[in-house]
Amino acid sequence: MQGSTLARTLLVDGSPEPVRAMRATIDSFLRDHGLKQEEVRAIVLAFSEGLDNAWEHGTQGDGEIDVRLRHTARYVLVSLQDRGTELLPVGRIHASDEESENERGRGMLLMNKLMDFVHVRGVPGGGTRVSMLRLLGREP
Repeated sequence: MQGSTLARTLLVDGSPEPVRAMRATIDSFLRDHGLKQEEVRAIVLAFSEGLDNAWEHGTQGDGEIDVRLRHTARYVLVSLQDRGTELLPVGRIHASDEESENERGRGMLLMNKLMDFVHVRGVPGGGTRVSMLRLLGREP
């Protein structure tokens, strides 16, 4: 099965411009590959939540985030990897994990609702990788 891959390293410096530009790049890539508007919106929102987590927890606003996006006819896979030391909860995040009542910490739950699979793992040598998969053509 043939697909397309987008790979970028995002340099964050505390300003919102690099983050906005990466969101626009992901949006454009998905639209250029013919995804439905609701699929693009869901994937970009999940990506944005993952990027916000990596920016806040993995770089503390200054550092690098590796972004990979893989598109095939059946799915889109998004991966974000920071080089920080603060690890998010590891493993698959389930919708039933919604125990938290506070306003913060909802990004992982939102990613789980928008995507079919979300997995978080530590990276040897430091950092966290968040991988999210969305099957294409599914009901919202």
